[in-house]
Amino acid sequence: MKLHAINEGKHRRKTSSKIAPLVALTLIITILPVYYPYIRYILEKPSENPSHSNDLLDVQTTTTLSAHHPLYRSHLLPPAAQKEEEEDLKVLVVPEKKENRKGGRRRKKKRKRGWREAVLKRSTGGGGGEIKNLDGGGGEIKNLDGGGGAGGGEIKNLDGGGGGGSSCDLFSGEWVENREGPYYTNATCWAIQEHQNCMKFGRPDRDFLKWRWKPRECELPVFDPVEFLEMMKGKSLAFVAYPNDASKSDDQNFRHWEYPDYDFNISIFWSPYLVNTERINQKDITQPFKLYLDELDESWTSQIENFDYVIISAGQWFFRPTIFYSNRRVIGCLYCPETTIHHRSSTFSYRRAWRTTFRAINGLKNFKGIVFMRSFAPSHYEGGTWDKGGDCVRTKPFKNNESMMEDYSLEMYKTQLQEYKIGEREGRGKGIKITFMDVTQVMQLRPDGHPGRYGHWPLQNVTTTNDCVHWCLPGPIDAWNDLLMELIRREVFHGSTSKILLIVTLTLITLAVIPFHTFPSLSSNHSDTAISPPATHPEDTVITIDDNHHKCDVFSGEWIPNPDAPYYQNTTCWAIHEHQNCQKYRRPDSDYMKWRWKPDECDLPIFNPYQFLEIVRDKSLAFVGDSVGRNQMQSLICMLSRVEYPIDASTTKDDNFKRWYYVSYNFTLATFWSPFLVKFDEPDTDGPTHTGLYNLYLDEFDEAWTDHIDEFNYLILNGGHWFSRPSFYYEDHQVIGCKYCQKDNVTDYPMTFGYRKALRTAYKAIISRKNFKGVTILRTFAPMHFEGGEWNKGGNCVRKKPFKSSEIQLEGSNLELYLAQMEEFKWAEGKAKENGLKFRLLDITQPMLLRPDGHPSKYGHWPEENVTLYNDCVHWCLPGPIDTWSDFLLHMLKMEGRRSAEEKKVYSRLIKGKL
Repeated sequence: MKLHAINEGKHRRKTSSKIAPLVALTLIITILPVYYPYIRYILEKPSENPSHSNDLLDVQTTTTLSAHHPLYRSHLLPPAAQKEEEEDLKVLVVPEKKENRKGGRRRKKKRKRGWREAVLKRSTGGGGGEIKNLDGGGGEIKNLDGGGGAGGGEIKNLDGGGGGGSSCDLFSGEWVENREGPYYTNATCWAIQEHQNCMKFGRPDRDFLKWRWKPRECELPVFDPVEFLEMMKGKSLAFVAYPNDASKSDDQNFRHWEYPDYDFNISIFWSPYLVNTERINQKDITQPFKLYLDELDESWTSQIENFDYVIISAGQWFFRPTIFYSNRRVIGCLYCPETTIHHRSSTFSYRRAWRTTFRAINGLKNFKGIVFMRSFAPSHYEGGTWDKGGDCVRTKPFKNNESMMEDYSLEMYKTQLQEYKIGEREGRGKGIKITFMDVTQVMQLRPDGHPGRYGHWPLQNVTTTNDCVHWCLPGPIDAWNDLLMELIRREVFHGSTSKILLIVTLTLITLAVIPFHTFPSLSSNHSDTAISPPATHPEDTVITIDDNHHKCDVFSGEWIPNPDAPYYQNTTCWAIHEHQNCQKYRRPDSDYMKWRWKPDECDLPIFNPYQFLEIVRDKSLAFVGDSVGRNQMQSLICMLSRVEYPIDASTTKDDNFKRWYYVSYNFTLATFWSPFLVKFDEPDTDGPTHTGLYNLYLDEFDEAWTDHIDEFNYLILNGGHWFSRPSFYYEDHQVIGCKYCQKDNVTDYPMTFGYRKALRTAYKAIISRKNFKGVTILRTFAPMHFEGGEWNKGGNCVRKKPFKSSEIQLEGSNLELYLAQMEEFKWAEGKAKENGLKFRLLDITQPMLLRPDGHPSKYGHWPEENVTLYNDCVHWCLPGPIDTWSDFLLHMLKMEGRRSAEEKKVYSRLIKGKL
């Protein structure tokens, strides 16, 4: 009887397993015809067909379109449709527009609808289809309409759009040559503003027109105006910005264009500051603007609710003289003559303007569209500022490793990205979609695309003689349309596909559940059934650590290859210090980034930024020490950048004392420059060895950081390298010795003498704090790797791979410093326990001893640049081996969580025992 039941169950499961795919396939076949016209329309691409070469040549002569341009697809059509298309192609290139102005007339010109409608309607023919990779890229289509043949159509990669699909980062790549550009000329497009009409004003070169943007992981299709208008049929689009192509007259500031054949309209709203603004003197453009940073600019915020797409941008105007208001009170200014007003940076107002902008957008109750935040487009003045002879005379794009954002461009971009993260998250919670159109790095590489002096006649009286802010038309700015169209295509496709996938998924789930619901398990021990754990999502924040890790010495091991690294790029992380930006300065090898640390007795997980931020939520962490400590902090910021960029919350402009704030996690990260950890000064900037001469007060706290101990949950101390510099040692304000001071009457002590005393004083500062309840972590000394000489005598580090642990031993000054650290840490750990404090050791000395390949060497500056440390074998490249310190740190924080949990259990038992 039991055997019969088992056989019956198996038979029914087999039957059900056959039904499931059959129903799913039926469902797909039923739904596919609904979406078939759009799918075919997206995926059809021109094929090489020599028989049409004459027609192509004739059309291109008229329209300047290449046969490879996506607009030109006439060879896909039947003969009748081809003829109609040839007659009407000129109108298709620039569809007739209708302009609405106050007091203006509406013009309407009829145009025949040709082959596009035929393409959209042709969904007949036989044959079943096969769908593969609904979310991929670079699709292929085979015989979808039967074509008189045997059917059997196949669709691959419905996402189309070039090779990488929605997973491809469109904004990371290079400019590549495109000899077919441009796709219009200044003679054929009336919309070009005079100051961007570079061809009219005699720009002699043309190569700047012959480039297209190529993402690293996919192809970005060239803008197809017909496809764009089809996608936008019945929709509306608004630009809210300081537009690059609109004049400053009243008529141009608020324009509305309609494409009647597509029921599509474009509007532009002039709002250079995005918020409510007043000009103090309408006639004098040098007078400051009044910016009401907390007030909406209702000229656009009251108009956009019914738009389908809104593109918002701003930036360049925030460098003009302005007075800042909040709650109708002056809170600061930029370039204002008043000395009684607090002078602030341009990012101060920029940040608050974006915050108010997102408040306006996220406060819209009926908005169902998509907002694109277009990022800051850098200017390219060289040889001076815009008003002091600066110009942009380059004639070709940069490569990625030839140019980096810096100064104000970097600050504006950082600010925009930070505010986007906040605004997008808030909008998502309210059902409003905000997307980042990240053109900054794309345009950073195009110094050749500006008008320069070719935006006016040579002797014309203009405000900006050399315009390196706006962009020539035609020019690189046309690539923004390629990017915009791909972003909208993804939105349109995923909006349609999600409906199919939802229905199919629900059906499959139902069919999968029915057999188990109908035929319950014959065993009564349901809890014994082995169930495979679900795959871990990259953003999973469940934090666990097993007993193996609890007992494992993670600092003893070897470096092993890791082809997945690095986890960020020098082009994607703004926190990298110039002298550690090895890729920027053309380090030729990259293998040094492709290693990870493998402990002998366990595995050290790769840093998970989501887990880290969850652990430190509502907490604060400070790095105290020298520039290697700052190197570590910058590495941590880059590793966390996959989740969120912090806001600069510093209370001073001094880069030696920075605070960064992670808004979403209420987490503060700080750095305190204290290379000796104790109070010091520098009476002689030259000194006996030309590296300065320092006074170290070995028994006095460095209050620059010790006064802030109570503010932090975690302190990471480091130091060592600076103790090799010439110094006088003081105790009780009396000289007790020196290092390299070259004074006959002063005892010259070894480097570790001052180091030990400084460490002990630093520990005393922490232990003496009554309100500090945090964790102190000593990060051990990171060895240098100078070979062939000292740092100032030709020493260098040219190795390209790690050592094995058997190939090198800690010795010399590196060993002495490490032993001094360990002994002083043991003393401090004991004292800390007496006071209920926690001291931990981040022992990176042995792992980093094995990494002579990880230093910048000569790739921390340009070859002819005058620098103090020409071959840097002290600091670490970013990305590079120092990123592993974050792996160690996260492991330690997990361990700390485990210890705390165990301590709570013990305490709970004690309490219960007493009760």
